[in-house]
Amino acid sequence: MLFSPTPANIIMIKPKIFGIGLAKTGTTSLNDAFAILSISSIGCPASISSIKRFDAATDGIVADQFEELDRVFPNSKFIYTIRDRESWLESYIRYHGRKQSSLPGHSDMVQRLYGTTGIDRQTLMDAYDRHERHVQEYFRERPDDLLVFNVCGGQADWETLCTFLGRPVPDAPFPASNEKFSNNVFLHLLTRLKEPELVSKITRAPVGYLNTLSTQDYSPDDFVNEKPSKRSDRIMVKACKHFGSVAKTAQSLQLDKQFLEQAIERHRQRKAPRLQSKSTFLEKRVRKLKSLLGLHAR
Repeated sequence: MLFSPTPANIIMIKPKIFGIGLAKTGTTSLNDAFAILSISSIGCPASISSIKRFDAATDGIVADQFEELDRVFPNSKFIYTIRDRESWLESYIRYHGRKQSSLPGHSDMVQRLYGTTGIDRQTLMDAYDRHERHVQEYFRERPDDLLVFNVCGGQADWETLCTFLGRPVPDAPFPASNEKFSNNVFLHLLTRLKEPELVSKITRAPVGYLNTLSTQDYSPDDFVNEKPSKRSDRIMVKACKHFGSVAKTAQSLQLDKQFLEQAIERHRQRKAPRLQSKSTFLEKRVRKLKSLLGLHAR
């Protein structure tokens, strides 16, 4: 007797949304936009299997293996974030010095994608051009599946993104997470704590990078008076966790408690859409499990 599949026997693979631009092309802003749209997303996933429980993914292996992702998740949408090449190169070099992943296979992925695990300028420029040609050629006959999106150049907008995704336009500013980088938060911690190893432990910035910074001309007012950034607020939150309280952190870093509390609140507000998206995802999973258990009970 031939087996006749029923809907319960068929595993449907849900299409995804993939941000396939290189690092430092606005992928963080894109993830923030997904959160506002209540799309569960993951940045820099460790593996293709880790993407399965999310609706979207960006950066890292997503850019490196977008052809394989297209095969595993058919009918998906792809967003290629771009940026002025010179601006991208400078941002990538700064990023490379501040943060290095220890995930298994990360170095191999970086070598494939960028042609180097270092910061050779010409090699990186060639990698940017090579990736752009690769994306354009792959989607040449499928223009409806690809959106080219310039987030860092200020050309990104909700109308373009939501039309591509078939989503309503939210009543919120489009996120811009590509803030101009400032070393002041690192300089402040180095000035107050005197130990690059401790600052590295709090901020997760490589000690080698911290050792390149000079505190000679730094003034505490430089950090306190600069425009708050997503990065500095996050580091203040990490510092509070390290020292155990706002009061102890204020004392150790010689900062006003209100300054720290405001940084924590801004960080909380930025996290809120992501937490809501995660909560909605978990609620859907619970309902699905309850439904399956109910079917099995009958």
